[in-house]
Amino acid sequence: MNKQLRIFFDFVELRTKIASVIPMTAGILWSIYRYKQFNLLTTVIFILAVLSFDMCTTAINNTMDYIKAKNEHYKHNENVIGIHQLTLKKMIYVVLVLLAFAIVMSLILVALTDIVLLAIGAICFAIGILYTFGPVPISRTPYGEVFSGVTMGFGIYFIAVFIQSPQTLLATQWLQNTVQVNWYWKTTLEIFMMSLPFICLIANIMLANNTCDLETDITNERHTLVYYIGTYRAVRLYQLLSLLPWIFWGLYMVLGLLPLWAGIGFIGIYPHYLSVQRFSSKQVKRETFVEAIKSFKLYAAIYLVVLIIAIILSWFGYIIIGR
Repeated sequence: MNKQLRIFFDFVELRTKIASVIPMTAGILWSIYRYKQFNLLTTVIFILAVLSFDMCTTAINNTMDYIKAKNEHYKHNENVIGIHQLTLKKMIYVVLVLLAFAIVMSLILVALTDIVLLAIGAICFAIGILYTFGPVPISRTPYGEVFSGVTMGFGIYFIAVFIQSPQTLLATQWLQNTVQVNWYWKTTLEIFMMSLPFICLIANIMLANNTCDLETDITNERHTLVYYIGTYRAVRLYQLLSLLPWIFWGLYMVLGLLPLWAGIGFIGIYPHYLSVQRFSSKQVKRETFVEAIKSFKLYAAIYLVVLIIAIILSWFGYIIIGR
């Protein structure tokens, strides 16, 4: 691989985009399974918009961490800009290009769906940028886990469903003198419920990262949630957020949102438990932070596979009935 391309991937942390790709994929599959709706064009454009904006916010985060760093060792030996001796001018150029591309894709998506997406998208863009940019970025406050979890876990999931068929979820109707907004709030509540595991697990990734980085963050004047509640309570919160997705999984079957055979997904509880225990016993970035990502991947894999199988079975059933 080209060296410059490798540096670019490091700068935007391409390997971490799973946190946005999975909720997006889950939302698309849920729309197909539950509402029988899928729009290829809007889906492709949405994927491009999400990935480019996610890379943009990561690039901003790395740039701001470099600029605001008080710890010289971190600045030159841990931050990607210092490691590769990159120039801020070029990095800012990369940020602007990614941001511009994301905005263009988003505006095209608004034109293809509904104007209400402009407001939703603006909120997501604002949170994404303010998360890493500004006098006091959200990532440097106790609210980072909440904003990242809700925005990526629910926001991306919701929009992934919305773009398939806005008129069945949230759409505007322009009359002669008024604008009527049709909001199917029960469907929105259902989507929110289905996104809750991703809210918890994405927040957990941020929580695990901040727990491992506590000492470094203090030297860089980053006062995250862990700074206020301490490592002990942070680990207990991590354990709680790891448990909730499995409770939700059982609830989905009880409420009929998933078929009863989805109970086979509980086979993931034991390896998930072992992963949580490994992180709980030691919070070291290079050794155990990966456990938060493993837990996320494990649950997500079960979630996505169950939806895919459910879609295939529903199609098969439709074909049989049709005959």
